[in-house]
Amino acid sequence: MRRSWTVAAAAAVLAMAVGSPVATAGSSPRATLVRTGFAGAAEPNLGIAKDGTIYGTVTAGVVRSTSNGRTWTDVTPPGHVQTLDPFLYLDKATGRVYKSDLAGTCQLLSYSDDRGDTWTSLPAACNLSDHQSITAGPPISSPTVGYPNVVYNCSQTLGYNGYSFASGCDRSLEGGRTFVPTGSFAFADPSPYGTAADGGDSGIPGHCLGDVGPIHAGPDGTLYVPRGWCSQPWVAISHDEGVTWTRTQVAKNGMNTTVSGGFGFVAPGSGQSDYQASVMADKAGHVFFFWVALDRLPYLAVSYDGGRSFGKPLRVSPPQVKEAWGPALDLDAQGRIALAYMGSTNSPGAPWTGKYTDTTFTGYLGRITNPTAAHPKIVSAAVTPADAPLVYGACGPGRCNNAVLDFIDVALAPDGSVWGAFVDSSNSRHELVMGHLTL
Repeated sequence: MRRSWTVAAAAAVLAMAVGSPVATAGSSPRATLVRTGFAGAAEPNLGIAKDGTIYGTVTAGVVRSTSNGRTWTDVTPPGHVQTLDPFLYLDKATGRVYKSDLAGTCQLLSYSDDRGDTWTSLPAACNLSDHQSITAGPPISSPTVGYPNVVYNCSQTLGYNGYSFASGCDRSLEGGRTFVPTGSFAFADPSPYGTAADGGDSGIPGHCLGDVGPIHAGPDGTLYVPRGWCSQPWVAISHDEGVTWTRTQVAKNGMNTTVSGGFGFVAPGSGQSDYQASVMADKAGHVFFFWVALDRLPYLAVSYDGGRSFGKPLRVSPPQVKEAWGPALDLDAQGRIALAYMGSTNSPGAPWTGKYTDTTFTGYLGRITNPTAAHPKIVSAAVTPADAPLVYGACGPGRCNNAVLDFIDVALAPDGSVWGAFVDSSNSRHELVMGHLTL
């Protein structure tokens, strides 16, 4: 089936169609910037509960709004301090909030069932490593105890010569109180599917770094692990709670995971450029994969067969966006998709050798109400005007230099509006800010 995208945009974002030359009129979205007042944000996560409670993160901290973003309260779990990697996950089915902070080879893990008023805290996942991600979904074959869903915790694992090459997962059948390894690695190295375009990530031939994007457990319990693997977008899929895996290459338009990519303020060739990708699945077996390709633009691909194959990758950004970074994806029970990424309209562009001193980036949000249709319509807008960017300097192909670091986040609210978690690094406060897209 041939698919084309129609994008209806706010005044600051021109109307466009990507794929077939189709453009339709539509209501203009309105994007606003909501300031939380909390400084020191980096790698922000976001969750919105069924009752509309919004959760965000500032490094080790957790902040909460019960007033649709008008006011924010600090509800940080006791004992959590700034560590190597923060992560927050909201289980939409139960309302439980998980907060993880990487502490050496273990994690500080806490969860709350009362909107962050109290927390249960314990160390977890000591066999995992950097860049952890958490999700929860229905059990497939194992009975759970004290909590209805299986909780998964995935990250890169130990490797060789100081480099992590595999992507592994732990599983909890007790709601997060204890974890054990699921089975085989979601991804392992050396890759049986080829090597990275430049000979290998981190300068090691045949080596493909083990970082993963945010993991996802589908409505049927299937576990999905997305990543940029050997210069291409891939997803690992498990139908038996992580014991065994199948892997699908989503597209062939690439990802910047090689020595040509660089890595923000770390030396070029670290191999950690654009491993970040997002995946979600619905009850009908559609799988949605969102990533930034080698041309540094954001793409969405849809699978109609549970992730065994994917359709043509389709660009989802307005035409004036020259470079993007940090793809984030959400999907709700109504089948609506939310997208977020950092975008620049004044990037030097290909071949990406220009100076980024004066380059600016800001957050972009989008929503698709009919993502499986032949001609889905996207509404999209920037969260700030052009003269008030969130980031100055390089924000791609690696992570953003100025405190944003590895990722941003997005969530759909019960009313269908889109919220995005960003960092305003235009000054030294590095404030957690929320973009809000309404129609």
